This record gives sequence, C-alpha cells and structure tokens, in this order.
Amino acid sequence: MAYLINTFKRYKYHSLTRLDSPEGRRYVTPEGTPLPSVTTILDRTKDKSHLDAWVKNVGQGEADRIKNEAASVGTHMHGCLERFIKHRPLEVPTSWLAVRGYRMAMALAEKYFPNLDEVWGCEVSVYYPGKYAGSTDLAAVYRGKPSIVDFKQTNKMKQRAWIEDYFHQLAAYALAHDMVYGSDIQQGVILMAAQDGQVQEFVSVGREWEQYKQAWLARYDLFAAAHALAAPGV
Repeated sequence: MAYLINTFKRYKYHSLTRLDSPEGRRYVTPEGTPLPSVTTILDRTKDKSHLDAWVKNVGQGEADRIKNEAASVGTHMHGCLERFIKHRPLEVPTSWLAVRGYRMAMALAEKYFPNLDEVWGCEVSVYYPGKYAGSTDLAAVYRGKPSIVDFKQTNKMKQRAWIEDYFHQLAAYALAHDMVYGSDIQQGVILMAAQDGQVQEFVSVGREWEQYKQAWLARYDLFAAAHALAAPGV
C-alpha cells in the first residue's frame, strides 16, 4: 500500500516518562534522571507582560474561555495530524471544536506535507543529558534538510517577530536530538494554522538558526541558575 507520508526509522527513539506537577513538567530519562521540560523552561523565562495586559483587558473569565477553547482545538488538530502521519484512520469528531481542529489540520497537511521528504518520528521524545527534555511533533527531512518541525494553532495569524519562543523551542529539541542521536538538524520549521482557515510556514536556517540555539542555551542557563540546577557546558 502506498502512503502519502514517507516514514523511515533512522533512529531508535527513547520513550520518556512525563511527570506533571505544580512545579512544572519533567521527563524521566532512560537513566532514571528527571529533567525539566522545554516548555516549562520557556514559561519560567518569558516576559508575560503582554499576556497579563490581555487578561486584564478581557477579564479572567473570558481569557480562560478563550485559552481553553484554543487548547481543545489544538489538541484535536495535533491528534488529526498525528494519525495522518502514522497512517491511522481518523476518529469521528464528537464536537464542533474537534471539527474545527480537523479542518485546520487538513489545511496544514494539504499545503505543507508535500514538502516532507522523510519522517523519522512523530511525537518524538528527546532529551539533552543533564539539562532538559521535551517532545516535538516531527523529526523529519523537510524541503531537503534534516529538521525539527512543530505544529502550532493560533486564533489569528502571527508575525515572525512574535514567535521567537517557538524557535527557541525548536532549537532546544534540535540540540537534544543532535546530542543523543548524532544527527545534524539544519533547520527549525513551524507550521501554523489559524482558526479562520489560514496557514503559515516559518523556517529558520543557517546563521539565524545557530543564533536561536545560543539564545535557547542562554534561557536554559537563566532557568538553571534560578532553580539551582546543574548546568554543564555544551
């Protein structure tokens, strides 16, 4: 049977145990070491002034409603894309938020998945020994380059200047993937779908990509210093 997505088991990926607590998310490595998640580190080192101002403007109740609805749509979108990539049948949606998520997923797949030359893994757990861990949507070859790819949903389309956190996230996963698997991830790719049906592709490569790696490591060092974590050199 022919599939639209070409999957290749280039690497034997580790399965990490996820632990969620009020202190943040951690992943337990194959060696039994709990490491802070990339998303927790990003959250603890980001400027939240714009978010706080937005909540104050719309009110806590409305902010919670918008965030919960977006989270539900995003979960359905990711689930649909994962099943598509893994050649699994799609579940019948049981809510209109699920329908919206499926529509966004298919818009992304139709527009950008033809650029996937190879998929090495979907929902891949990665970790940088002694530092951090996380889970990325795709490790793949995209437009001819080894890549870390993440899917994002948004209420409205984003400008590139607004999504540096996303590139820091991808850089973290790339550094971890290269360290553990000896790969050479050459770019980070963000595939974004908005709830109005629009889609966007953001790619970082070359000098900018290297700068994002250094910026991520600087954020990790801030987090490590604040939380008295060991931060061995790279």
